[in-house]
Amino acid sequence: MLRRNERDIVNFYNFLTPFVQVATGGNMINFGYWNKNTKNPLQAQYELCTLMGEFAELHSARKVMDVGSGFSAPAIHWKSRYNFLTIVCININLQQLEAATKIVPNIAYYKDASFSQTIDINGIISLTNATATILPFVDHCVDRVVALESAQHFKPLMHFIRESRRILKYDGLLVIAIPVITTVVTASLIQFIKLGILSLTWASEHYKLTNIKSIITNEGFTIKDILFIGSHVYVPLTNYYVQNRKIFKNIIMKERPSYFQNILYNRAENIVYKSALKMKDLSEKGIIDYVLIKATKT
Repeated sequence: MLRRNERDIVNFYNFLTPFVQVATGGNMINFGYWNKNTKNPLQAQYELCTLMGEFAELHSARKVMDVGSGFSAPAIHWKSRYNFLTIVCININLQQLEAATKIVPNIAYYKDASFSQTIDINGIISLTNATATILPFVDHCVDRVVALESAQHFKPLMHFIRESRRILKYDGLLVIAIPVITTVVTASLIQFIKLGILSLTWASEHYKLTNIKSIITNEGFTIKDILFIGSHVYVPLTNYYVQNRKIFKNIIMKERPSYFQNILYNRAENIVYKSALKMKDLSEKGIIDYVLIKATKT
């Protein structure tokens, strides 16, 4: 899949996420963080959200902007752990935002992209329809800008980084969780084709870590920390999927029992299966990784 514009990504996720929701039983949209105690994808997804919250030092924040917020499930999770937070969820996907209005407790407001400034409301989760590259908020208004497995879709990334610096307070943090290509290989089209399942779910920009670091520093940030967690993401996720292929099929196809739909599913699932194995191989070879990056304004 080659991205032409943001609408391509929106349409892709609108097609993909219902299957993910049925398979996992939740509203998270990320690869998850797997440890020895993780039992299923939904638990892994919550583990990644927990790790992101700790890495972003949300315990010392008050206002957080979650850019590319999906169904706002991460925001709900962070709010449950840090009840004092005001969290603004930014999403260009109206379908996901409409769904989030039925999921998020204590919604403060739901605005379109014409919304031009923040509202000082304490202790709530709010939803705003906007693009990540033009954030409709006043300068120096939030303590954290976070992007959990979404920044790879922001094009151009430098505009998101620039906007993040503008709206962050002087002691604020920018924190992103993002799949990356390591410096082991060049980011050529051939390598993109070899990305396996990431060729589908990582459908936008395929950034080398060195490029991301350069963009962040060039836009006026100092990188405070980088956490490499690829070994807790790709391989265990693939292993779980391979071991539970039949279970996933039974869950997803429960309401689609026709012979024709069964054939379509088998063909599509076989592509996903082979792609997952490629993803695992690339991770084990060190060609791809998954990083959490934390940066401060300079």
